[in-house]
Amino acid sequence: MDGYRLKSKVAIDEREFLIQTVNDEEKNAVVSSLFVDGKVIETCDFPHPENKTIADIEGLVISAHEEKKTEIEHLLATFGKVAGSNDPDLMFNVGTAFYCKKLYEEAQILFESVIACRPDHYQAGNYYGLTLMALGQFEKAVMALGRVVELKPGFADFHNNYGEALLESGSCRRAIEEFEAALKINIYYADAYFNIGIAYLSNAVTHENYEFFEYMLANIKDSLNRAIMITPAFKTSRYDETINLIETGEYAQALILLKAVRDIKKEKSRQEFSSCYLRFLLFSEKVNERAVADRIQYLQSILEKNPNYSDLHHELALCHLQQAQISWNKGIKHFGEALNINAHLTKSEKSRKQAESFAEQLKETLINIARFENE
Repeated sequence: MDGYRLKSKVAIDEREFLIQTVNDEEKNAVVSSLFVDGKVIETCDFPHPENKTIADIEGLVISAHEEKKTEIEHLLATFGKVAGSNDPDLMFNVGTAFYCKKLYEEAQILFESVIACRPDHYQAGNYYGLTLMALGQFEKAVMALGRVVELKPGFADFHNNYGEALLESGSCRRAIEEFEAALKINIYYADAYFNIGIAYLSNAVTHENYEFFEYMLANIKDSLNRAIMITPAFKTSRYDETINLIETGEYAQALILLKAVRDIKKEKSRQEFSSCYLRFLLFSEKVNERAVADRIQYLQSILEKNPNYSDLHHELALCHLQQAQISWNKGIKHFGEALNINAHLTKSEKSRKQAESFAEQLKETLINIARFENE
């Protein structure tokens, strides 16, 4: 069974998407991976059921593969419909979904289209900058995120993102200024503290500003300790090793370790964010039922611990509406099945017509809600 695998290809223009699903006995899970132009983009694990049988695993491989394949086909079909639609809100929502799934080339196209329609769309500008960062286009990211900070100077996240772009483009001093600006807005912003530590260490490698060297070690330790106090996950098993490398002057190696910690945390957040990419496709008729149900369960578990988190209540409401649309359309489908068996079943014919009428209203409502997300 370890060799059990499925492969499917989906092509759009000159881009090739390969979905591969295998049974991994070491992980005790079925693993479904997405490759784009030969590079792995995303991997999802589906744990084996208890008391697994060969039939159970075969079924899980097939269902996991079909789920991933349907997801990609749906995203690409939606891209084709929305790109160039001149509807900035829909393009932003779909672009965000592509960003969630690390399909950055498609996300870039959509965010550029949004900004062309609405230059003041700061949310699209922020994701556009983050997308450029993910693609390694740091100078363009600096320009994009600098514009976002001009549009919305009161958002700590925007200053932090701008600072990261500046840092990657080699501007340590300006990066620190942006991280400090983020902290003036939110004094408990752990990511900004951690980034200040990275910025001082980057300066030690690049020698951009010699004046930073005088209190460099103290500033790095202070910033990292503040970040760890707020977010303990920043203190990994290699933290002491990193500090030791800094103290012994091995700045480049220490910088690699610190950035790796930040990247791991970012990837964990992206994976959590990715699970709710469907919220950005509310206008779609092919929302993935399992993903919505999983997201509802996750949000409910978080809200049990944080019942006053208004944004999560809002997202949970969106998920329930998505789930309602899925159930409603399944009902319409079964009215049709009844009529396929008995074409003279009048009650099913009447019921289907009424249900289809309401389905159109529900679809329009979800389109409008998707637009409200950007206000």
